[in-house]
Amino acid sequence: MERSAETKTLESQKQEIQQIEDLTNGHGFSSDKTLARFFDCTRKTIWTWSREGKLPPPDKIGPNTTRWNNAKIKQWKEDDHNQFLRGAK
Repeated sequence: MERSAETKTLESQKQEIQQIEDLTNGHGFSSDKTLARFFDCTRKTIWTWSREGKLPPPDKIGPNTTRWNNAKIKQWKEDDHNQFLRGAK
């Protein structure tokens, strides 16, 4: 049985919401795409901030997979190390 495009879109939206909740709660790992959505910027900006030390460094969790630890991002936000974001956009 084939799922409709609407069902796939709803499932995708639910997954995106869950990823943001996980990031906010410090659970699991996030991709550059999820962080970009969370910080309302581009994926390129996430990598630039990481290289510049403005974000915690990502972890290489597989041969072709790099992710940011959500607990580290949450702690970083709570410690207010993101002051540069206030005028970055």
